[in-house]
Amino acid sequence: MDQPEPADGWPSQPLSEAEARDLLEDDVVAVWVMDPDDGVRPVTVPPGAPDDAVVDIVLETTEAFEMYSYSGGQWMDYGTQRKDDEDTPSMEGTLQSYRVLAGSSEKF
Repeated sequence: MDQPEPADGWPSQPLSEAEARDLLEDDVVAVWVMDPDDGVRPVTVPPGAPDDAVVDIVLETTEAFEMYSYSGGQWMDYGTQRKDDEDTPSMEGTLQSYRVLAGSSEKF
């Protein structure tokens, strides 16, 4: 994975689940989210965030997985892993801790 960089065009707060579902457009086939557990939530989710705050998200497109995380008051872009790149580990292990919020995964 790439070193994370600030994600251009993302809001300055966590997304609600409805906002995350809205990312299912164009070539995005599935929106994956990780639910923050009780130990992570107080550290990553700021006061005033939606009750169903999304802070970790993977957008699955027809060709790749795009990874984002809300950290330190901003969304960070963790890069893109192409589905056809046989030199990188499978996303299956990573996505076991995520759930499909919208759409349908083409890979698993």
